[in-house]
Amino acid sequence: MKTFIAASIAVLLGTAAYAAEPVGSDKFNTEPGFDLSKLSADNFYDVVVPLAKKEGSVTLFDFTDSFAPLFTEHLIPEFEKKYGISVEYLRGEGAAAIQQLIAAHNSGSKAPADAYFISSGNLGTVMKGGVVANIALNSVLPSGAALDPAIATSTGGYQHGGAYLPFHRNQTAIIYDTRTVPTDKAPDDLDSLLAWAQANPGKFIVTSPTGGGSGSGFLQSITFAKVTGDACRATLTDYSITEEQAKAFAASDCMTPVWDYYKQLLPVVELTKGNSDTLTLIGNGAGSIGTVWEDMTYDFVGRGLLPPTVRLELLKSGQVGGGDGAFLPVGGEHPAAGLLLLDFLVSHDAQLEKLKINGSRSARTDIDPAASFTPEEVARLIPTDQFATRRLQNMPAVLNTVLGAYATANLLRTN
Repeated sequence: MKTFIAASIAVLLGTAAYAAEPVGSDKFNTEPGFDLSKLSADNFYDVVVPLAKKEGSVTLFDFTDSFAPLFTEHLIPEFEKKYGISVEYLRGEGAAAIQQLIAAHNSGSKAPADAYFISSGNLGTVMKGGVVANIALNSVLPSGAALDPAIATSTGGYQHGGAYLPFHRNQTAIIYDTRTVPTDKAPDDLDSLLAWAQANPGKFIVTSPTGGGSGSGFLQSITFAKVTGDACRATLTDYSITEEQAKAFAASDCMTPVWDYYKQLLPVVELTKGNSDTLTLIGNGAGSIGTVWEDMTYDFVGRGLLPPTVRLELLKSGQVGGGDGAFLPVGGEHPAAGLLLLDFLVSHDAQLEKLKINGSRSARTDIDPAASFTPEEVARLIPTDQFATRRLQNMPAVLNTVLGAYATANLLRTN
């Protein structure tokens, strides 16, 4: 039987079409026991499923707390039922797990897990550590065909060519409560938002740029909208920027329109220290409009912590979002099962289920919540047309950090 499977795989690999090439090299950096150079989306299931079933198990690492119920109660049982392959689920601190993985790689040991879901902020570390299999997953995985090519090959300015699979997408937004702000009266650009805040002092709840991601996202969104001139705007997407260059930019004339906007806004808003604080004030009626994350808002409404009367929107000038992803490690114990699990995690049904449960967006271009969600669930999300046309990519992390620190030091302490 073993000989028959090997012979069958050899035939299938020999007839592969449009096989992906290794990313950033002339050869693959991992040897899974079959010829990656002949693996393609066309023959993927025929080749990988028998090998994965023979391996019998797969280990998944998850760096989050928020996705644990999704994995343990939904996606893992569904994968196990579909393929008959058992999944060991490991959850822990991402940076520590990455260092463990790099140490195992450097010592010639097998990777502790077969698939890793990690923060995009740690992507540079794992890529430089040589522990990410240089496979263009968006090309090799059948489920990868529906992924937005730009999101699937680049993360935060890091060009990884598809080796880092976009599993989770997040999005900052503006929340408003329709009990006090009717939809047709909701401010939808920065100028009308400022005018509303000035007319309703203390009712616009703004998360601090250094206290929560929705606050730094709001700062980035204002910056994208207010910074003009080609030279100034080029800095906003310069992912090679250094801390010193970012500090100089924060204090430059380029940023004057942004800081002027904040100087007008801060005296009339309620500033909070974190994302949950902002949502809590909206929930108890202390505020009517706020800066938020879409997925947190979706969760709060679902748990009754926010009233069903709240709605989300993206400003016309756009608002930033980002996301986190997964990869196949070099030297995994169960590489075929790892690939199969990754394919499953970005499949249409898994991504739709993730959105329904967690409010976590997808890089897939064929996900339409209105097609399968209840009207109440759809109302907890940013309108689909706005999400498609108004979302912006996060700025370089260094620049984002420096701008937040500059605002705290020069603006927040004086208002």
